Amino acid sequence: MALLHTTLPRFFALSLALHILALLILRALPPVNRSTEQQAIPVSLAAQIERETAPVTRAPKSTPATRTAKIPAVIAKKDSAVVGKQALSSARENPAPVEQIREEPPPAVRKPMAENTVVSERTLPSVKDLLPSANYATSNARANAPISLNTKDPTYINYFTKIKQSIEIQWEYPEMALRYGLQGRLALEFTIGANGRLEYLRVVRSSGSELLDQEAVRAIRAAAPFPPIPTWIKPVPLSISAAMEYHDNRLNYRFTR
Repeated sequence: MALLHTTLPRFFALSLALHILALLILRALPPVNRSTEQQAIPVSLAAQIERETAPVTRAPKSTPATRTAKIPAVIAKKDSAVVGKQALSSARENPAPVEQIREEPPPAVRKPMAENTVVSERTLPSVKDLLPSANYATSNARANAPISLNTKDPTYINYFTKIKQSIEIQWEYPEMALRYGLQGRLALEFTIGANGRLEYLRVVRSSGSELLDQEAVRAIRAAAPFPPIPTWIKPVPLSISAAMEYHDNRLNYRFTR
């Protein structure tokens, strides 16, 4: 431990002496001139001065080309045939050595076309003409075509709704058809008299099962007689078409076309 205390001061003293010696040596050295000598680049402005002081010469004005022919100029007006003939005759007497004179034909005069346009006036239809006539239902029925039980014609909606309700009360899914999973859709046509009695009934398209067809026919017959036909519905008797559907073990009361 005593040895450590004696060596440390000596080490610091030696280091201090070396630093002082190095500082003295650096001061004794001559200063280094680090500035680089700039080389002078000769620049000659003679060519530029000559260019600036050179006299500007202008090109002589070109004289306009003159006509080589000795024929006096003839100014012709539009659609002037006399002037054209004079120019042609003078050109034949004194032919031009360079230029050739060619007579241009006078422009064709368009003849006015006769206007044969016929303007037809047509009156626009009124609102009354666009609306359906009052005897629309009668004219439709005269075609002897049955009217759909699902029609949207306001003439039949109220009366056909009562017919649907009467059929739905009687219409059932046959127990045997439910047991065997029978389903299908059939189309029928039937005729109603003025007093609402059923006068005619037939199956137009079968459902594929006689059991289902028979049940639909039975329901319509059981629902009759229907309410009497209103006075605004013509003609009488009234032919109606309907579609009845058995599906998914239940009845769908959809009366479509």
